[in-house]
Amino acid sequence: MGTQKRERQKANRQQRLIEEARAERASTVKRTVLRWGIGAVLALGAIVLIAWIGGAFSGDEESVATELAPEVSVLPSDVSVLVTTPVNTAPTPPKPEVVIPAVLPTELVITDLVEGTGAGAQNGDTVVVHYVGVRSEDGVEFDNSYDRRDPYPVLLGSGGVIKGWEQGLVGVKAGGQRQLDIPSELAYGDADRGTIRPGDALTFVIDVVSVTPAGG
Repeated sequence: MGTQKRERQKANRQQRLIEEARAERASTVKRTVLRWGIGAVLALGAIVLIAWIGGAFSGDEESVATELAPEVSVLPSDVSVLVTTPVNTAPTPPKPEVVIPAVLPTELVITDLVEGTGAGAQNGDTVVVHYVGVRSEDGVEFDNSYDRRDPYPVLLGSGGVIKGWEQGLVGVKAGGQRQLDIPSELAYGDADRGTIRPGDALTFVIDVVSVTPAGG
């Protein structure tokens, strides 16, 4: 009997030791998990705090930069819409109405609407003009310099313009206004230039801005 009692007591002690060991391991695991959890929360809090502080300073810097930076006007990416100042600063005269001829011209017809003053232009002179051009048949406009506010320089005798202009601008005076009714062969002939069709006679009204003699 004494031996059995001692064995039961020994077995009971071993069972208690096993249970205490299990309890200790469970407690250790809980403490470890808790420490890791607290550490993770603290780390996350630190990250959030650092990000907030960085954002606050960044915002301050951006605000200061905005206050110090001057306003910048952005020009349109399409420069063709910009209004530029012509090289010639003389006021642009109003665009005249063009009265088309009753009969299509078969030769150059020159009509001075305003005489102008000074010496008449000769070959070698530079004549600066504003102009509007239409088809003589129906008055459809194909070009003008008034809307562009950009007068056009012509060196007479250089061949830089159609023959109707080369011949029709001889004798013009500064401040004058002249109408030219030009037959097709002195304009663009049988060339197709879009609005100007093959064989079209053309009518121009031309305002003379200035006449500069050759070598002047």
